[in-house]
Amino acid sequence: MGRLDELIKEHCPNGIEYVPFGTVCEISKGIQFNKANMNDTGTYPVINGGINPSGYIEQYNQEENTITISQGGASAGYVNWLSSKFWAGAHCYVLKPFDCLVNRYAYHYIKSQEYKLQECQYGAGIPALAKSTIEGLKIPVPPIEVQSEIVKILDNFTELTAELTAELTARKQQYNEYLNLLIDEKRFENPSYIRLEELFDFRNGLSKGKDFFGSGILFIRYTDVFNNRFLRKENITALVECTPAEIQKLGVKRGDVLFTRTSETAEDVGWSSVVLEDMGDCVFNGFTIKATPKTDLLLPEYCAYCFSTDKFRSFVTSRCAFTTRASLTGKTIGEFEMPVPSIEEQKHIVSILDKLYTLCYSLADGLPAEIEARQKQYEYYRDQLLSFKQLSE
Repeated sequence: MGRLDELIKEHCPNGIEYVPFGTVCEISKGIQFNKANMNDTGTYPVINGGINPSGYIEQYNQEENTITISQGGASAGYVNWLSSKFWAGAHCYVLKPFDCLVNRYAYHYIKSQEYKLQECQYGAGIPALAKSTIEGLKIPVPPIEVQSEIVKILDNFTELTAELTAELTARKQQYNEYLNLLIDEKRFENPSYIRLEELFDFRNGLSKGKDFFGSGILFIRYTDVFNNRFLRKENITALVECTPAEIQKLGVKRGDVLFTRTSETAEDVGWSSVVLEDMGDCVFNGFTIKATPKTDLLLPEYCAYCFSTDKFRSFVTSRCAFTTRASLTGKTIGEFEMPVPSIEEQKHIVSILDKLYTLCYSLADGLPAEIEARQKQYEYYRDQLLSFKQLSE
């Protein structure tokens, strides 16, 4: 990094000025696009509050090479770089740096601060991020020559992971194809399709004021359900004070399925997490729905995969209500017809999908582990390169 050291010594030997992000960048929100008018495939992605596109359409309102930040939902604060034209939705912040900032430099820096943005989520239920939080974030603004050299170095790191990421994407696509193929009525002999209302009892979760949180029993949050397809005790960190009656009514146990009930966008609704072990005293959030099995015909692990299929995802996103936010009810979920093969067949399906899931998502083995190592290397050098002596010192 000798070239960078020379540039800093030449152009800013006394330090760098840190300024509020809002003074060097235009920050705006996108425009809502009706979910009913989106498609699963298309030319331009619709970027909203989630990490992935809400859908695809044939028009755009933003150019390529643009920085976005998720405004609402479980992913509020997520920083992204869009290399192609796209439609920015109402739950997406669009950042356009002024001439004093190199666009990619601004991206690398704001990405380094993503954890701070996510820590500033507000709202007891569905998380959101205020525009003022982004505007007030301080960013060092070195001369353009220095910014450009930093971008060159950091982009080299990100390119190193491109092939690995592409291979992982292909593996995930293969996993998804097997998932949908294995849980398909066409391959079952005399398949039994049963409405979920016949298989599960549905109940909404706990709603309490903030004074009840921080101590007590385990509390499953909205984000716990959204981020974990399989839920174990180690995944739960929140605590809440509850009465014995509330624990009896809202307790969870192995085999229970939890669904995200409401969010800023339809794509965040209906995601499921299956409880795979005894939780002891533990209750769940009011922005989620619990489905308790009424039968011993189902393996919890099989349910986890069944509720991740494209068929189920299409069902819940097309059936959720939408006023100021998307929402789903247990009654609606209960209308879905679930394939219920024999326990032996369920075990066979689970054994195949477990192996593919591990290859695609395990952080201990395979590509995810290697990509994470590369990402940590990038983050280390990014933090080193973006830490400047302040001019006022």
